[in-house]
Amino acid sequence: VQLHLGFYIESVSNFRSQEMAFEVDLYMYTSWKDPRLAHNLSDELVLINDKSARDMMWLPDLYFANARHCKFQEVTVPNFNLFVARSGLISYSLRATCSISCSLDLVNYPMDKQHCVIRVISYGYTRDQLRVRWFRKHAVRKNREIGLPEFTINRIVPNYCDGSYHYAITENTHKTGNFSCLMASIFLERSLGYNLVQSYIPTGLIVMISWVSFFIDRRAVPARVTLSFTTLVSLTTLGNGLRYDLPQVSYSKAIDIWYG
Repeated sequence: VQLHLGFYIESVSNFRSQEMAFEVDLYMYTSWKDPRLAHNLSDELVLINDKSARDMMWLPDLYFANARHCKFQEVTVPNFNLFVARSGLISYSLRATCSISCSLDLVNYPMDKQHCVIRVISYGYTRDQLRVRWFRKHAVRKNREIGLPEFTINRIVPNYCDGSYHYAITENTHKTGNFSCLMASIFLERSLGYNLVQSYIPTGLIVMISWVSFFIDRRAVPARVTLSFTTLVSLTTLGNGLRYDLPQVSYSKAIDIWYG
């Protein structure tokens, strides 16, 4: 079966750096041909929006491979529609909200750029049984009003991730098969504004204040020590507050060097 797919991304939100995940609300459009459903009714397209009727039809077993969890929207009714053309061509769309995992590279944080993906693959059908491809035009679109507090979405690019994947047959055996895989690549760039106000400007001012100790009489040891100690405590407190919101990684980040 040849299946074509497209996304319309309604919103991207709740980007959690510590958990390396974000929320996405999207519409998924799929199209394939099922000759068994060809008809000669007066209407060119037959709309099916009854869940029980849909459940009796063959539907592709696609799933979001890197999603931690997904839910299909059902308010106020199940958010899907399905059209059947006279030729048996089926157009099926649905709305889902998913929590997508995204491995972050924080070496250049907070001036970093991230690459996150939404990966879709068939759960059981190999590539010779179900071949999934992007729509030729406008495969991935997004709401122009999407805005993230920390990031700017530079672009979203449709890609392929076809390859060999393992799947279980029994408890002790597995099999390898070639599967069709689609991948929507989201390229993000972190906005510097938050860290500029919360990190760079405060630490710069603290360091400038510490220079006052150079103008204090060298015999006033308590005053000079107190000022230096206060500066050190302030920098440590700011640094710890920043690290609390970030995952524990085994490499140094740009912000660590700044605080160091």
